[in-house]
Amino acid sequence: MKLLNRAILRLSLILLTAVGFSENSNAKIYSYTHACMGTEFKLLIYSKRPAKEVNEVALSAFTIADKIDNKFSDYSAESEVSKFNEFEANTPFKLSLDLLDLLITSKQFHTKTNYAFEPASGALTRLWRLSKRTGTSPNGEDLASAIEASSTNNLLIDKKNKTLTKTNKLTRLDFGGIAKGLAADKMMRHLEKNNFNTCSISAGGDVIVGSPPPGKKFWKIKIRPYGNSPIGEFNVKLSNAAVSTSGSIEQSITINGKKYSHIINPKKGLGLESNISVTVISKNATTTDALATSICIIGKDGLEILQNYPEAEASIIDLTEEGTLLIKSEGFSKYLD
Repeated sequence: MKLLNRAILRLSLILLTAVGFSENSNAKIYSYTHACMGTEFKLLIYSKRPAKEVNEVALSAFTIADKIDNKFSDYSAESEVSKFNEFEANTPFKLSLDLLDLLITSKQFHTKTNYAFEPASGALTRLWRLSKRTGTSPNGEDLASAIEASSTNNLLIDKKNKTLTKTNKLTRLDFGGIAKGLAADKMMRHLEKNNFNTCSISAGGDVIVGSPPPGKKFWKIKIRPYGNSPIGEFNVKLSNAAVSTSGSIEQSITINGKKYSHIINPKKGLGLESNISVTVISKNATTTDALATSICIIGKDGLEILQNYPEAEASIIDLTEEGTLLIKSEGFSKYLD
């Protein structure tokens, strides 16, 4: 209860008042920001309703994101995920319904992405966080052990009894490739349930939008595949859809003169060495978040997994020594502005 109270207090301090009026409409534009999941969540709402109502729904939407972070974060020792990560092997761990649902969803992504999406990669994540702090590569024995532990095959999900059992004591959950997208989706559903339909939510590289602003046909979103660099930047136009961009440039580390991404290939156990950036568009941010990371890991052949996601489109940009490689799925261009 104390943690929740502190979260609400912190949120109430950062709520912003209306920042202006939309063109040809009486709707006001409300803008909000909130630090969560190691990034900044931004919420934009167009509404004619009283400011108090808009502020209240924005506050409650951010509270949803905080609850997801508190439950699924592997940084907090009190989270459900962290408690499972420290739990003994070969003993059923009782799951909340939320974690059970996320595990089932993650396992589906794991299968449909040809095992590129790996929710059990926490041992590798932990090892690479250590490498980032020390500036040294993991030794071969530790790396081999972490690779073996970082497999969904080590997880036994009992849907009936709502339990999860790990068969390898080193196996740890890591939902870093899906949690922000999930939070954005749940926030958007909450807003729509309260009849706030003209909204946008951004969470790091994930953006979901509702109905377009008054007088507009779409939301326009600038995609910067390589962070602050203008290389490869483009605009997409979306309505009631989501877009995620994932790349190997941000949060990279250099060890022995070689640059590694924070995105880890679960089969090799190492951060990506390429300069790849992937943008995915679909109906929800959970899907775009998971697919963007998965396609980065697979590489230039990653668009093949879209056969399992007929509503999704994607583009790949890879800066190679030979030049810039650009690959787009067949329907991606219809979203370009």
